Amino acid sequence: MSADLPGIVRLRDRREALTLRTILTAARGLFAERGYARTPIRLIAQEAGVSPQTIYAHFGSKAGVLGGLVDLLDDEAGIPDLVAEARRTEDPVALLGLLATVARQVRERCGDIVTMLSSGAAVDPDIVATQAEGARRNRLGVEMVMDRVRKSGRLAPRATDIAVALMSADVHASLVTEAGWSHDDYEAWLKDTLVASLLR
Repeated sequence: MSADLPGIVRLRDRREALTLRTILTAARGLFAERGYARTPIRLIAQEAGVSPQTIYAHFGSKAGVLGGLVDLLDDEAGIPDLVAEARRTEDPVALLGLLATVARQVRERCGDIVTMLSSGAAVDPDIVATQAEGARRNRLGVEMVMDRVRKSGRLAPRATDIAVALMSADVHASLVTEAGWSHDDYEAWLKDTLVASLLR
């Protein structure tokens, strides 16, 4: 009956979460280094220090591991904290500023995952599906913020479409990678542009 004790369950949950993160971190590095197609489960398991069966038990397949990287991206980019912050404010300018922060943190902390999904989507259906899931989550998050901004009565038409376009990886790459902007400059520009474009 000791397995039912809350402390034991929490410890097991922490151990499982650590195992999942270890697997995903190993996969992230290997996918970046070797490419998704040329990285077998066996190698991910070896890098993570677990058995291949552990990976199959948690993720089901290599495509499942890839899907787990979207969860890792959300976590590492601090999305849950920013969502909680968005729920605590009604100020439309602050809400749009949070969207700029999300875009910055995703690109700055997890740009390797974003790049891998973008470059691999052309050749692998698993990556296409994972990229689509990431895009779906991004749009849902933007829509949640727009619903809150809409209460101010100042939201422009098609605001979600415009915000998603401005927050895209291509815009970030053009400004930060190609033009040499800092992430601070990018975030400040994106906030100002979202406010100017979306608030009437």
